[in-house]
Order: sequence, then structure tokens, then C-alpha cells
Amino acid sequence: MSKSGFVHSPVGELQLAHASTIATLSADDVAHTARRLAITTAWVGALYLVYIVLYQTVWAAAANTIGMVSGAFGVAISIAATAYLWSGTRPTSHVALLAIAYEIALACVLSLSEAASATYSAPSSQAPWSAVLIVLFPFLIPAAPRVIFLGSVASAATGPLALVLMCLLGGRPWPDPSTAASFVLPPFLCALLAFAPTLALHRLRAAVQSARRLGNYELTEQLGQGGMGEVWRARHRLLARDTAVKLIKPEMLGAKDSAAQKQLLRRFEKEARATASLDSPHSVELYDFGVSAEGTLFYVMELLRGADLQSLVERFGPMPPERAVHLLLQACDSLDDAHARGLIHRDIKPANLFVARKGGSHDFLKVLDFGLVKRWRPEDDADRQQQLSTLAQGGSNPTALGQIVGTPAFLAPEAALGELALDGRADLYGLGCVAFFMLTGALVFEESNAFAMAVAHVTKTPPPLASKASQPVGPELERIVMQCLHKDREQRPRSAAELRASLAAVPCANPWTRERAAAWWQAHLPVGPGTPAPSPAG
Repeated sequence: MSKSGFVHSPVGELQLAHASTIATLSADDVAHTARRLAITTAWVGALYLVYIVLYQTVWAAAANTIGMVSGAFGVAISIAATAYLWSGTRPTSHVALLAIAYEIALACVLSLSEAASATYSAPSSQAPWSAVLIVLFPFLIPAAPRVIFLGSVASAATGPLALVLMCLLGGRPWPDPSTAASFVLPPFLCALLAFAPTLALHRLRAAVQSARRLGNYELTEQLGQGGMGEVWRARHRLLARDTAVKLIKPEMLGAKDSAAQKQLLRRFEKEARATASLDSPHSVELYDFGVSAEGTLFYVMELLRGADLQSLVERFGPMPPERAVHLLLQACDSLDDAHARGLIHRDIKPANLFVARKGGSHDFLKVLDFGLVKRWRPEDDADRQQQLSTLAQGGSNPTALGQIVGTPAFLAPEAALGELALDGRADLYGLGCVAFFMLTGALVFEESNAFAMAVAHVTKTPPPLASKASQPVGPELERIVMQCLHKDREQRPRSAAELRASLAAVPCANPWTRERAAAWWQAHLPVGPGTPAPSPAG
């Protein structure tokens, strides 16, 4: 759905999946099932190898051709199944088909081996090994109960089939009814007994899947978790499109009672619509939003493939100035669009600036998490200036600092004082903190706790950028970054557009080109683009 066609889609009632040929499983559930199945087939193959060794040594006197052929076949199908399951991600239907085929083939091998070595003159007091297989294996098959039951019945039928083959082709005498029953009935009884727990497990899986649905979106994999919520990979059930869904509980935003939650929901809807109106290609696209039956707020966003600036700097170190400028210009484009619409982000930080591969472009920056976005209007600065003066003189204002919205390490002084008279220049201060981090790998202020960090942004002078940087930054870029970090917002750039123009004029002896960006990604993240989706707000 395009931004211009944004529609509010509240969550409908949860529906249990219908029993179909293939079980309703998410991608991560299928992956876990495939891994469990692969481990099982590997163990069975190893056991058959031990069986062959014992058959050639300890049990050599009782060895026969069918036993050896059965053992070799068991090893072969186990190796083939394990290799197939470990070689890559497989669709649910392929995993289910392989599991059922493997169960039947293994049951056939076990039945032939036991029929070849069985005594037909008296009923057996020991259940066939195929019965054990029929009881345990259905729990590894990602299919509907009726399909699993048919596979179990087919596996049980290998017992009488092996018995008939041994009598017709092996020259064995036909057993009497009681002997035949002791050989044939246990697998069929086990197939019946296994059906009930298999049905219960299927219903449990369906209930879990239903609990992980938000309207047309099915949550498939948790990508991250932070102080304000969780981010999940999700798939639209009709469009088959992967998205990122962010879940936020109202109490995380300070809504403790029903009245506060209703007010929050109204603001949430208003701000979500405002966020969806953003038109910059460097702002994360918001496809949908709503409220679950439990009252959890959720955003549905585009799924990005790359890594946030926090992760990139922590993993690869400070960025060269030309690359930092390249990324900051894109952030300015997003903020300029938001500020022109009367919206401020309020939580600009490295974890909310995502560097992605998008199409043929590398280092394509997206500003994430407009969940704290706020409309602003010019207001009287008297209260803000008074609070700033009080803190600067060593006083305290716990009420103002107790209302901090944002991340303390990247918080503008006026935001630390309690949201009075905020405008877009608060975002530019946060962007200055981000630039400082990108170029040095360090925070502007290193404090022991969030309160001390917020006070530092109000009262302390930022250290010179050159004193923290391990590389030459250049006087012009340093001047721009330190201007963004000015305590008085009147001394900062007047707008994101002005900051973008200043950054664009910074001289770069070796510009950050598309070719350099592509080469960096190929050298450092050649296989996958890193973190698969937007990270949650901290």
C-alpha cells in the first residue's frame, strides 16, 4: 500500500488455521522443525552404521543378506535426508513430504529386517521396532494430523507387507493367526495411539500462530527488542510480502490507566497518519498501523536489509569523514521533510539511522522509528531559559528531567528539560551527537547513568571533536558538528536544509562514491547485508 493510500486497518478477531494438507507454521517454526528432523535422520544413520559393524562382527553368525541390505539402505536414506535438510531453507511442503517418505522408507527397512530374522512358530513378546518409529516420528512432521495419520498407517502396513514377502519369496512358512497378529497389530495400534497427541500438538501450533497474527500480518521471527517494544519480521498473508512490525505496549509510553490509554490511542493514530505522510525516500515507509485485541500498538514498516549506525561503528570502527557526510546528508533530507510538515523526531540516535542495500544502491540511509514524533508550534521560551539557568547554576529540576523523552546520550538540552518549546533544532542536536559518534566511535559525554547524561547535555561543554577522533576530520566538518552541539539552539543551524547545504559544501579530497560504497559492502559484508530489519527503540 502506498503512503498516499494509507488506510487504518484495526486488528480483526484471531482465527485458527484450518487443518490443511500442510501445517500452518511460520518460517522460523519450519526451520526449527527441519533442524530437529535433520538431527534425527543423522542419529538414525549413525545407529545403522553401528548396526552394520555389529552385524559383521558380533552378530556374524546370524547375518543374512536382507539384514545387510536393510542396514545399507537405512544409512543411505538417512545421509540423503540429512544432507537435503541441512543444505538450505526448505518450504514446509518439502519438509513434510520428506518426513513422511522417510518414515515409510525406514519402517519398510525395519519391517523387512525383522521379518527376515523372526521366528514364525510362536507369537512374539516384543513389539516391532517400526511401532516405536510410528509413535515418535509424527511429532517431527510439519503436516496436518490426517496426513500424519495416513503416513503412520502406511508405515504400519509395511509389517504385513514384509511378512507376505518373506513367505512368498523367502520360503518361510505362513504363520498362524496369533503369530501374525503379534507381528502386525502393534504398529497399527501405535498409529491410532499417536493420532490424539498429534492432533493436540497441531491445535497448539495453530493457536500459537493465531496469537502471532495482527490482522493480515503473521509474525514469523523476532528481530529485536528494546525498552519501548519489539520488532518482528512479518508476512502479509495476501500479498506474500515480508515487512517489519513494531509492537509497543501502552504502559511503555506512560499510559497506566484506561483514560490515559484512550488518549494515547488517539494520539497514536494521529501521529501514525502524520508519519505515513512523510515523503522523503530516506524516511522508513509506514505501510499500516493498528491496535491488537490486547491493546498493543503496532506499526507495519518496510523490511530493510542492512545495519544501523550503532552496529556499524561498534563493529568496524569510526567512519571516514566523506562517508559520514554522505550518510548525514541523507538524514538531513528525511528531517527536512518531517520538519516541513511540523513533525520532530525526538529520538535521533545511531540505532535509528539504518544503512541499507536498496536495489543497486549501497549506503542508502533510512531514518527509523518516528514513534516519538511530535508536532510543534512556536512557544514562549521563558520557562525553558529559566530551567536551563537553574541547572547551569547547580540547581535541579527533577520534574523536568523525569519527563525525558528520547535517548539521554543524544538528547538536546531543551528536550532534557521537559519538552518545552521543542522544534526541529532538537533533532539537529541529536544528529550532531550521531556525527560525533560516527567520526570518533565515542559519545559526546561519557556518564555513568541516564540522569547524569541528561544533565551533562544541559550543563557541560562538548569536548572538541579533534580530541576524540583517531583520524583527520577537517576544520569545516568539525565546525558544523560542534555548531549542531551548541547548548543554545539559536546558535545551531536554523533548519535541516541549512545543515544539508553546509555539509554538501564540506571539501572532500576523496568523495564517497557509489563504487566505494559497493566495494566496502563487498569487503565487509559480502554474503548478507547484516542486521535484517529495523531495530527497536531503546
